Amino acid sequence: MAGRSLELLDFPRIRELVAGFCRTQMGKEPALGMLPRADPEWVAEELDKVDELLALGEEPSLSEVVDVRDLLTRARQGAALSGKELLNVKQVCAGIRRCRQFFSRRRDRIPKVWLIARLLVEQAELEQAVEKALDDAGEVCDTATPRLKQTRQELRRRRNKLVSRLEHMAADHPDWFTDRPTVRRDRFVLPVRIEARDRVTGVIHESSGTGHTLFVEPMETVGEQNELAELRGIEVEEVARILRSLSDLVAEREQQLRASLTRTGKIDLLLAKRRFALEFDCKRPEITDDGGIQLVAGRHPLLVRRKVRVVPLDFGFPEDAQVVLISGPNAGGKTVAIKTLGLLSLMMGCGMHLPVGDGARLPLFREVFADIGDEQSLDSDLSSFTAHMTRLKGILEQADEHSLVLLDEIGSSTAPEEGVALAIAVLEILRNRGVRTVATSHFGVLKVFVQDQPGMVNAAMGFQDGQPTYRLTIGFPGESSAFEIAAGVGLPDELLEKAQARLGREWLDLSTKLRDLNQELEQARVSRQTASEEQARAERLRLEYEEKLVGLRQRAADEQQRLRAEQETFLRETRREVENLVRQIKESQAEHEAVVKAKRYVEDRLKQVTATAAEVKEKHPSFELTVGDVVESRMFQRRGVVADIRRDQVTVAFGQIRMQLSADDLTLVQSEVRQKQEVAEPGESYSFEPKLSIRGMTKEQASEAVSRFLDEAGCFRAKQLAILHGKGTGALQRMLWDRLRKDPRVEELRFGEEYQGGSGVTLLTLRMPRSGSSEKNKEFPSSIRPGAKRRP
Repeated sequence: MAGRSLELLDFPRIRELVAGFCRTQMGKEPALGMLPRADPEWVAEELDKVDELLALGEEPSLSEVVDVRDLLTRARQGAALSGKELLNVKQVCAGIRRCRQFFSRRRDRIPKVWLIARLLVEQAELEQAVEKALDDAGEVCDTATPRLKQTRQELRRRRNKLVSRLEHMAADHPDWFTDRPTVRRDRFVLPVRIEARDRVTGVIHESSGTGHTLFVEPMETVGEQNELAELRGIEVEEVARILRSLSDLVAEREQQLRASLTRTGKIDLLLAKRRFALEFDCKRPEITDDGGIQLVAGRHPLLVRRKVRVVPLDFGFPEDAQVVLISGPNAGGKTVAIKTLGLLSLMMGCGMHLPVGDGARLPLFREVFADIGDEQSLDSDLSSFTAHMTRLKGILEQADEHSLVLLDEIGSSTAPEEGVALAIAVLEILRNRGVRTVATSHFGVLKVFVQDQPGMVNAAMGFQDGQPTYRLTIGFPGESSAFEIAAGVGLPDELLEKAQARLGREWLDLSTKLRDLNQELEQARVSRQTASEEQARAERLRLEYEEKLVGLRQRAADEQQRLRAEQETFLRETRREVENLVRQIKESQAEHEAVVKAKRYVEDRLKQVTATAAEVKEKHPSFELTVGDVVESRMFQRRGVVADIRRDQVTVAFGQIRMQLSADDLTLVQSEVRQKQEVAEPGESYSFEPKLSIRGMTKEQASEAVSRFLDEAGCFRAKQLAILHGKGTGALQRMLWDRLRKDPRVEELRFGEEYQGGSGVTLLTLRMPRSGSSEKNKEFPSSIRPGAKRRP
């Protein structure tokens, strides 16, 4: 990639921006050295990694990972590192360890980033060794080695003893000394007054600035101080040995540490790209392999950084077009448009997300060539036109179908006629090679040429109400609006009128038509944008109302389910009460009046059931009942035959018992034409089957079925019963036996014989009720309790 083109497109400043988002020097260096790559697999992989980090929502702290590569080099070369330098190495090891652990805990969410992070090598041994040997200031701890600990303990003991001895000497002769003992040249001395110098025998190390005090090492302490000096020498040697040992440990791990630092830099660069994407509201572009370019709401990062009003750029090559010529007013955004396209292409080649809208598509160019601005040079005796021609020569020699060429003010800086001719020739060559080319120009002849050429298309930067709109429209040329701009800066009207008169009416009419077309397109754009916003608003409202409707339906369904559950509970309780009534009426052989009262009670309860059911009644398939149809009562869970129909009240015969029920409570089982022997006809005896199967039921279902079975058996005075529960795990059998042992109606229970089903069948014998028994009468309402009289 040509370095001059990178500079013209402001790419070095983008590298500086990314480097500014890095936290480590190891990340800044590759950021400043980024170059676009035309490898789609590498770019896609890099974008995937940034996507993973963006989705993570958090990032590790790399503040501890400072640049210690020079220290590693010195350690490898045999130098002994200082305590503070070793602390820096330890800090880096801790930062690398925490970085790896951060990504390790999230490895399932960042598989591609983890491929880098898992190669970070933790240096636990080195960390622990430095931690043990050095304190927070980088000084070697007493506990670093036993020898150092012993030496320093002895050193402190002897020093304290010596200082105490010197203090006693000073206290014994206060007139001889000016102050307490002090240190000169690593030796303990006494400050002796000049007039008492003959009274203290010793070595004079220094005198005070005034000459009134001599610093004397008493002769009787010289031996002790020599021993202290020897201990200090041992201490220095041991400290140096410890630092050397730690430095050797660093040297042994120099390659691992250097590799981990490099990988940390890669991670830091990925994190910097993540921060860049968040800062500039970037999106992932689609990589095209057909050369298609579709820039949606593209923004130049440096303009966004300056916090100026940035009009997003929408740009795309029409089908079969290779060359786009952009024209329009001065300062209308032509140069910014081609710079934005070129810069974003370079950034994508570096695996970066772009400040664009959804749907942006760009190819990966092997080369991006740019000729932008005035490269006139006095030092090299290079004119503007010569500089442009030199750049064009290099572009024409190197550009191919995998290149993007950006030419600002092509053919300018010379006579317009010659400049146009050169521009036409250059654009034709680039088109014929299949080179994607975007050029800008004010030449009217060039616009006309491009308009009629295959593979070329005009584009216009908008201008409305005397001001540029900075919006690009593909398909027709733009007007330079020189007269409007000149009037805007205050040139005299007379001068402008003369200039327009020299230009000619035909050209002015063309400019007027272009201006009107621009205005119409701007109005259409505003209308489309308004319609799009209204459509988006309507869509949001639709989704919002649909969400609310779903919520309302869900709440209604929940409420209906709750009411239905309450109804079912009410029905079960009512059915249980009715079955108890029937059983007790049979057992007590109640008189007719008591039966009538019981029936009235049941009918009253049934009205309550019907009223409750009406609140949550669901629509069932409609059917018409006729006399003789077999129906099933949902409340009683019994089948019967329709005996009479009056409006919505249906009389159903359950054997010899007739009940008036609501039609809503009935389900058609079999029409009168088809029903044969399934249910007893009115007036016939209602049969009872002394066998019950509870296989496949839950414990609750089985318990309720057994209760109904025993109640029916009591009504029909059945004595010998059989309940089939199967063998299986034995759970139903244990529940059944526990239930039957507590029932006073059961006299005996046992397993069946082998031919009857063995332990999968329980046989039971019921106690027969005694005549006149009034047991459990207290469970009935007094209004329907059976009387004491017997039926004759």
